[in-house]
Amino acid sequence: MTFSRTYGVRSSEITPNYTLKEYYVGMYFQECFAEYAASRGVAAYDVSKDGLTWITSDVRIDFSGDAPFWREKIDMEVWVWKTTTARIYVDFFARRGGAEIARGSSIQLIADAKTHRPVRADKYAEKFDLREFSVFGGGNLEKIGVSGTLTENSETFETAQAVRFDDLDFNLHLNNVKYVPRALESMPAEYRLSHKLVSYRIKFLHEAFFNDTVVSTVSISGLECLHTLARKSDGVQLCLMKSLWKDL
Repeated sequence: MTFSRTYGVRSSEITPNYTLKEYYVGMYFQECFAEYAASRGVAAYDVSKDGLTWITSDVRIDFSGDAPFWREKIDMEVWVWKTTTARIYVDFFARRGGAEIARGSSIQLIADAKTHRPVRADKYAEKFDLREFSVFGGGNLEKIGVSGTLTENSETFETAQAVRFDDLDFNLHLNNVKYVPRALESMPAEYRLSHKLVSYRIKFLHEAFFNDTVVSTVSISGLECLHTLARKSDGVQLCLMKSLWKDL
């Protein structure tokens, strides 16, 4: 019904306080689901034989407990709780010493490897055991818009970075686990150091490629932030994200 793995927090993943950077939970989530898919014979390298690939379209993660320290263990539990013709809904719990530290949900697609157009996912979805339970009560992931609820007093910040070869995934696209840290990169350091990330929701829209310059923009209004990543050359939006924070 569920699939579990335990990972050790590495030194490259920690804050100045030696605790795991919150957004790395999303990376563990993706890794654990990838291992689950591999155990069922439908990992990325399996479906590539059919000219297909996996795509993540939406992710929501809420943080609830203290992040683990360097070398501590983080226990991941993932499962598929719903499938449709084209979508596979995957949820997770992340725990530290048995206590929940985060929970999340995502929408996964099977797509044509060349066009990235979604295809029927039925025969791949049936490889997973269905656990009819969602950590967010089965509701749809929130649709994110750039207008949000920010006030006219919000502050906007921007930075730009080129996509490095090391940032690419097996499709030679900017790896989607890199989108969240890039979206957060435009936030002022003093804000990041005086606040704790509570939740984020991200919608992936388009791919970025090697040497593309990606512009990260954030509008901050109190404890709520709206983020966009866009390709500088043509202005195409790569993702939209909303993050919520609390004061330290």
